[in-house]
Amino acid sequence: MGFWDEFEGDYEGLFDKDPMYWKALDMMVELAGDLSGKRLLDLGCGAGLFISRLVEIFPDAKLYGVDPSEKMVRRCELRLRDRKRVCILRGTAVSIPLPDQCVDAVFSNLALHHVPPEERPKCAREICRVLLPGGRLFYADMFCDVEGPPEDPERCRDIIVKMVGKSLYDLEHGAYRTMLLHLGDIPAVLKEEGEYFTTQWVWREAFLEAGLERLEVIPVPPEEFGYRIMTGFKT
Repeated sequence: MGFWDEFEGDYEGLFDKDPMYWKALDMMVELAGDLSGKRLLDLGCGAGLFISRLVEIFPDAKLYGVDPSEKMVRRCELRLRDRKRVCILRGTAVSIPLPDQCVDAVFSNLALHHVPPEERPKCAREICRVLLPGGRLFYADMFCDVEGPPEDPERCRDIIVKMVGKSLYDLEHGAYRTMLLHLGDIPAVLKEEGEYFTTQWVWREAFLEAGLERLEVIPVPPEEFGYRIMTGFKT
């Protein structure tokens, strides 16, 4: 998480030309349906790319953004400074600074892979805690398909193939900066240094144990790179 506090570049422009990134955001909004007048949380809001889109689509919703990076929180606040129905808070996925049962939907995009394995159950419980009964989770992230320790060859191969494939896809679509970001992240992902890629089944189990039901996973095309959206209901 500290990486984003030290990041000096144009974070907002990292994903401008990445069609998969924007496709995932569009898919989450489509899956959510009409959230007018609802209370929504963007968990791991970063500099505010997704929450800005939610503001435009649901102008009368109450929106919360939570991020652990002080720098990202400041940038998000600046980006949304004229939006009175938006509240940006510093917090983490295992300690969300909101009361129980206060939001109708939790969105999270490319954030929860930063949660260490031992804290995933607590993260799932926190998400369930802040959701109202009937509330929904929309979680998009990069997933691998092989579980194992960092040095496991099959796990390493799966991650390398996915991340190099995604990098080449970025290059083909003119997303040069996104390509460099993914290629530079490969060692950290393999060694689990702040990047904890895992399978959809690990997160599915954590969310089920926390109290979410009707879990579904929808791949973001192209499917072979492991970008997927997990949805679930709090009943």
